[in-house]
Amino acid sequence: MKWPKGDFRDFVLALSFLLSAPTLIAQERLNTPEYRNACAALMCQCGGCSATIYTCAMEHCHSAEPIREEIAERIQKGESAESIVKAFEERYGLAILSAPPTSGFHLTAWIAPFAVLLVGFFFTRHVLRSWKQRTIPQDPTPITPITEAQRTRIEKELRDISS
Repeated sequence: MKWPKGDFRDFVLALSFLLSAPTLIAQERLNTPEYRNACAALMCQCGGCSATIYTCAMEHCHSAEPIREEIAERIQKGESAESIVKAFEERYGLAILSAPPTSGFHLTAWIAPFAVLLVGFFFTRHVLRSWKQRTIPQDPTPITPITEAQRTRIEKELRDISS
């Protein structure tokens, strides 16, 4: 059977569309803000990349792939990104979070860097001011001229050394 030129092209176009439709739908599902927010809030647990689930680039990562799939399934069921992150936090603990919580004792992880920076600024300022106060030029003590007797004695000692 011979295909007419236009029909074959239409057939190939239709077939490629049908084969790529699930991929396009999956990519659309993965580009939602809820998916991005949930994946960005969780760290990859493979131990090799130190990336978030959203940015993990390891091919066939044993940690990121199943978590991404579960997040996509939960979003399709209508769960919010916050509830998904909370569920993973309950399952894996705080180690899965990409940022420490902003409550309780964990708030110190947010405040401490700024506090250390502030203390360092004031310490440096104090040290620089104390150095500046120490280096204030003082009036030099006046030099008294040597007497003729001292000059002859110095010249005599220099001659004795050189001979």
